[in-house]
Amino acid sequence: MGDVMELNEEQKKVVYTKERFLFLLASAGSGKTRVIIERMKYLIENGVSPDKILAITFTKKSAIEMRNRAQNEDIHIHTFHQFCYQRLVDDLKISFQISDEEKLPFSKSELLSVTIYKNSIYKKKKPFIYDDYQAYLINHQLKDFDDLLLDYYQHIKKHKTNSFYAYIFIDEFQDTNDLQYVLLKELIHKNTSVLAVGDPDQSIYAFRGANSKIIYRFIKDYQAKLSLLSINYRSNKTITSLANRLIKRNNRKYIKEMKAYNKDESDVYHLHFLNEIEEAISLFKIINKLKATHINLEQMAILYRNNYRAFEMKKIFLENNVPIHNDNENINNLDSINMLTIHKAKGLEFDVVIIVGLEQGVLPSLLENSQDVLDEERRLMFVAMTRARKVLYFSSVEHLNQNHSFTYSRFIHESGVKTIKSKRLNDIISLGDFNGRKTKNSRINKNT
Repeated sequence: MGDVMELNEEQKKVVYTKERFLFLLASAGSGKTRVIIERMKYLIENGVSPDKILAITFTKKSAIEMRNRAQNEDIHIHTFHQFCYQRLVDDLKISFQISDEEKLPFSKSELLSVTIYKNSIYKKKKPFIYDDYQAYLINHQLKDFDDLLLDYYQHIKKHKTNSFYAYIFIDEFQDTNDLQYVLLKELIHKNTSVLAVGDPDQSIYAFRGANSKIIYRFIKDYQAKLSLLSINYRSNKTITSLANRLIKRNNRKYIKEMKAYNKDESDVYHLHFLNEIEEAISLFKIINKLKATHINLEQMAILYRNNYRAFEMKKIFLENNVPIHNDNENINNLDSINMLTIHKAKGLEFDVVIIVGLEQGVLPSLLENSQDVLDEERRLMFVAMTRARKVLYFSSVEHLNQNHSFTYSRFIHESGVKTIKSKRLNDIISLGDFNGRKTKNSRINKNT
């Protein structure tokens, strides 16, 4: 959402609040970063020293974006890990090196089990590999990212820190883990005000220790007031209503419904293919059609739960000299199509989103054996859907290999999108309804 727009009434309430503790329940695309920035500016205009303000974000990218938008170098804006690193190095004069996960003699699953253990503050079951792992770090004079938080937490718990922040902002609060929460609590002094911002519907990091229930703990521990941002400035009316329809099936403590600022409507299709090769060829055709409507490749994204589901598509794009942009294969940043896992796409937005791998057992995953796991998978789908501004497609295949056939994801039915078989794809392409305009015959299935 552009900063030139006037703040809406919900946003103004937060920017000018007198509440000491506030939890802001922020819908997808609701301008939460803008609200944080405007509140910081308001506080500074009213005499708060910028160096008494601390903002914690969850990615380096969002920290950089917040710094650029705040335009004040004296405000402390960090990720949790940056913040603890600076305190250990600058204040405590501790010297160490950070371990490079790629160079460690441990598997990704072993490293993840250690992370979960450390982030639970050693309350979960100790992984078998833990002692060997710690011995390796000590022998090589290394710390991992979790150690930064643990070491600084242990320090400020024993020696109350002199660093006092009058105002703390913490973004993406639904992604907080137990360790980060106890660290935050140590930073809250008797005169500190805290604004925590998050959306439980976008909590997708339980697999690495995040605990969205910390939102409820914060509200209870500090009798925090609850505020809401409900207007979605990103997605059109159709996409917003489909995402609402999906996520309402989750077990949610705080019920909210996004309202679309953009009242445009569009056709949203689920495209069903025989196999990945047919899927790749067809999606390539659709992308070319979209390009012809003057949507740049950099405004398009293909999202998936697992990297392997993008193999055939990457292959066909490269064969046809379509540049790809992703974390591992950044061939050309200028006008290249984005191919990302849904986890990597969090916080981003695109004119066009195609979600692939919508097979039962892929998204939702095979681990879908409890309400909690299914809710997490549904939140992942919700995040993917709400990355789209104007155009949204779902894609699934019948066969991923010769031996196994799939039914398509329950999330397609739950969001209310009609399935189009591959043989009708040319009809869709020839319709050319790619600009988000409402057509006479809406293809959203209202009968589910």
